Amino acid sequence: MSKKHLVAIFIATLTLSLALAIASLTPPVAALLSGQSLLVNRWEQGRGKVNSPVGPREQGWCPLSKVSFHTIHAVVASEDARFFQHSGMDWHEIGESLNYNWRKKRYARGASTISQQVVKLLFLENDKNLLRKLREASGALLLEWYVDKNFILEWYLNLVDFGSGIYGIKQAAQYYFATEPELLTIPQSILLASVIPSPNRWSASLRDKRLSPVGQQRFLAILARMRSEGFVNQNQCRIAQLTGNFGSALGGTSVCGD
Repeated sequence: MSKKHLVAIFIATLTLSLALAIASLTPPVAALLSGQSLLVNRWEQGRGKVNSPVGPREQGWCPLSKVSFHTIHAVVASEDARFFQHSGMDWHEIGESLNYNWRKKRYARGASTISQQVVKLLFLENDKNLLRKLREASGALLLEWYVDKNFILEWYLNLVDFGSGIYGIKQAAQYYFATEPELLTIPQSILLASVIPSPNRWSASLRDKRLSPVGQQRFLAILARMRSEGFVNQNQCRIAQLTGNFGSALGGTSVCGD
């Protein structure tokens, strides 16, 4: 056998091995296509870590059609502004985060998309290591190949932690605002979206019905992003800024433009 043939066999073997390794590490996102409930690790007060079934057939499930579009827009603006443009990975945001973390000399900013978060919440532990991030990324890319954006958003809004043992948009709307997801206003939607990155920390403001100065800054940042993305018009933006602190105005300059 010639040297050329040996090199070709080696490359083909290496490629196959890499493909098999990636396939074995990729989370089983195809399980979502079955419509069956999946067991998710959650923390409950008094019980600790429990396995809870989540899926369209469960009682607490909320279809995307029953969620206020203000809530959808606030969550996208807060968590993944380019959600409707990327294919599972936001390479621009990854580059920005790498530069920021390099300047800070520590891991200070993430770049996970909503698709990545769905994969993590359903199939992975919360470990901060390279292998988990690689599995999360491969799962997100495959998930976006299998299903559309609305499917991913619906799962995300039913999975996400809103603090105080509250999971999913239906339970959050009822617990914090005594309303249904489809009736959530712009300020209520922003308030809920604002707690997602750190629910145990930020949910205190929702329970106390009072935003801290830092909480007000976060509210305004999400509102500004919603305005820049065209999710709210100028009048809606102004009303939200005047009433967003549980009926009171938020401090700071206007983020709504002229």
